[in-house]
Amino acid sequence: MLKYCCRILDSGLLFRSIAACCIAILFLAPAPKAWGGQGLDRVMVIVNEGVITQSDLDREMGLVEMELRSAGQTIPPRESLARQLLEDLIVDHILLEVAGRLNITVSNQELQYALSSVAGQNRLTLVQLRQTIEQHRVRFADYLDDLRKQLTIRQLINRQISGNVNVTEIEIDEYLEQHPELSVPTPVEIELAHIFLKVPAGSSEVEVVGRQELAQNIRQRILDGLPFGQAAQRYSDSPEAAQDGLLGWRKEDQLPDVFLSALDGALVGGISEVFRSPNGLHLLKLLARRGGSETIVAQYQVRHILVRFSNLLAADQLRSRLEHIRERILGGESFDAVARLQSEDVNTRALGGSLGWVSLRELPGALGQMVQHLVIDEVSPVFQTGAGWHIAQVTAKREVDLGDEVRRGRAEQIIRGRKTEESFDQWTRSLRDESFVQYRVRPGE
Repeated sequence: MLKYCCRILDSGLLFRSIAACCIAILFLAPAPKAWGGQGLDRVMVIVNEGVITQSDLDREMGLVEMELRSAGQTIPPRESLARQLLEDLIVDHILLEVAGRLNITVSNQELQYALSSVAGQNRLTLVQLRQTIEQHRVRFADYLDDLRKQLTIRQLINRQISGNVNVTEIEIDEYLEQHPELSVPTPVEIELAHIFLKVPAGSSEVEVVGRQELAQNIRQRILDGLPFGQAAQRYSDSPEAAQDGLLGWRKEDQLPDVFLSALDGALVGGISEVFRSPNGLHLLKLLARRGGSETIVAQYQVRHILVRFSNLLAADQLRSRLEHIRERILGGESFDAVARLQSEDVNTRALGGSLGWVSLRELPGALGQMVQHLVIDEVSPVFQTGAGWHIAQVTAKREVDLGDEVRRGRAEQIIRGRKTEESFDQWTRSLRDESFVQYRVRPGE
């Protein structure tokens, strides 16, 4: 079923995300006419205590037809498509009823995150996204309502289906043996973040020098600890600035030669020198590299000490306490020994605060941002996360090839997707059979 391709975001399925699914709404043509040619909003189906109307079906028809066109696929005959989508709407209605009984809700924060994902995938700001939606005669409130429903269904499926799907190592081994193509080298791709400063045509030499000085200053501030994403939001003139300058994954042969030259010899996590193109000045950060037969990721051996927030002590008192602990370590006490006595992270305290070997993606944002700027054995300044106040230390750094891990992960994802889809189909058929469904009008009548 077409609609279900966007439902399961956290299950490991090789399906499109919510953002990708909902993107069809961005490109809607003027609202489609009632497929049956009548302007009245007729009740088509009664489902338990609710109804599905002609306008509900028309809206789905418009979305799916646009989605198929954008993918270059042939649109099925209108009547057969209408029948299929009406069945999908029936199942949607039933699933939302189940979610309601289980008190599954989508918070405004979750809705906002999904909306930001849609905007990011389309390289739009949230304001531009809303403008684009409304330009195509779609009420933004309706768009948000539809997105909230899909997120609700996603949560329901994750709770009822995905969490009960298991994939064994033997299944992964067998799949890899049957599908050797997963081990075939793939094109090399790199994940980048980008800061761009415009240098308008006709700029004077003084203006050009001023922009170059600004770019060098930004680079130095990043090296001194300013997170690259914050710098991008603050200074970059690129469309990706609102998304921390993220360009995503790009194949090497799709990048401009000037980008490849700037990244020549760069390590994962490294910042390029400032370089110029015909359009302006650029800074790049190499976030990750994959493809060929390798997936290279930077890993850090990290340890930390945490003082958690407390209702009994003010934030400045907690920070002061950790500042004192830091001074003791700088004075010669062992980080390991102090962490065992003073850290309030119960998961790492017995290990001397050690988090083991981790990539930046595995760390909370503020901790990851701090770690990437530390030199080996340097004790960080006191900094804050959602858990409390921290100091951190990087004791070693390495680049590792996670190629085999990635291949096994891809195999697991495919297997989990198949199992989840099978379970989902069985479950929805059962729910459908147990529900009251009465057709008032069928497509073609």
